[in-house]
Amino acid sequence: MIDCISETNLASVLCVSNRTVESWINTKKIKVSLKKDNKNYFQLKELDIPEIKQMISSKWNSEKNIKPDRVYKSIELFAGAGGLALGLEKAGFSPVLLNEFDKYACETLRKNRPNLNVVEDDVHNIDFNCYKGEVDFLSGGFPCQAFSYAGNQKGFEDTRGTLFFEFARAIKEIQPKVFLGENVKGLLTHDNGNTFKIISKVLMN
Repeated sequence: MIDCISETNLASVLCVSNRTVESWINTKKIKVSLKKDNKNYFQLKELDIPEIKQMISSKWNSEKNIKPDRVYKSIELFAGAGGLALGLEKAGFSPVLLNEFDKYACETLRKNRPNLNVVEDDVHNIDFNCYKGEVDFLSGGFPCQAFSYAGNQKGFEDTRGTLFFEFARAIKEIQPKVFLGENVKGLLTHDNGNTFKIISKVLMN
């Protein structure tokens, strides 16, 4: 089944809904190659979709064997229960700080990774200047419900939306080599694109 992809996974890879994939099947835009346990599967090589072609032609097998020449340090904000942190750990990053406000999420982080530096606090209260120039990678899944199609789309009028500015502050104080901010469907088009313009301007300054 390595050369196949399920309907659900295809939707996830393309960031579309399962219903959209179903419509492609009904309009014969894509063809089901295998049906097993009432689930649809597609032959990867038969899908004329740029993202899938890029995935097939990737050099993942050789790239995953590359070993880092040193330990790369990371900080994660709005860490939740550690889903992204786990992925970064597998990618070879060594977290020096994980920040999360929710106490239950912090309990989960400490239970699963007792050696991690979990800072349970409001991000507004954290001074990141001591990490300036010491961290390679900063990630932050700043609450995205304010911009998402799934939310009320109040953007910066929603207090959750303003937490983006704390992420931007952390970038300026830490000055990491790379940073990653979580995106959601709706962020690019929210308020006719003005929200993303503000985000871009803040990050570029």
